[in-house]
Amino acid sequence: MFHEWLFQVPEGKHSLIGIILWWEARRIPVNFIVGSVGLISLVIFYIAIGSSGHLEPGEDAVEPMALFVAPILFNIAYTGGWLAEIALRIFWRDSQPLIGPILLKVGITFSLFVVLLPSIFWGCYWLLHAIGIL
Repeated sequence: MFHEWLFQVPEGKHSLIGIILWWEARRIPVNFIVGSVGLISLVIFYIAIGSSGHLEPGEDAVEPMALFVAPILFNIAYTGGWLAEIALRIFWRDSQPLIGPILLKVGITFSLFVVLLPSIFWGCYWLLHAIGIL
């Protein structure tokens, strides 16, 4: 199953190249997961903020450059995952092979939180505005 493969604990001790290959084999699927959720979140965000009456005519809901920079920053942070694992294995020789999957789970969870936060905030704002609380 995909979930099992994504967070599969590497067998035995990995070399530094093995660690990088483990992470890089998962880069495209993780980009797809975070990117898909981010795209859905962006659509919800635009609908919620657009119908909330908060934007003035001609005003952008989000800086268009942010839409191009966000995936680049995500991939830089993703690379930080395998750099952190390598550093932990160098400085903490007895580290377990579980470090990579744990770092990946934390990274995906944080990334999904970040991409969902604007749509959750503006979705709640729109809902509270629609029912007359705001």
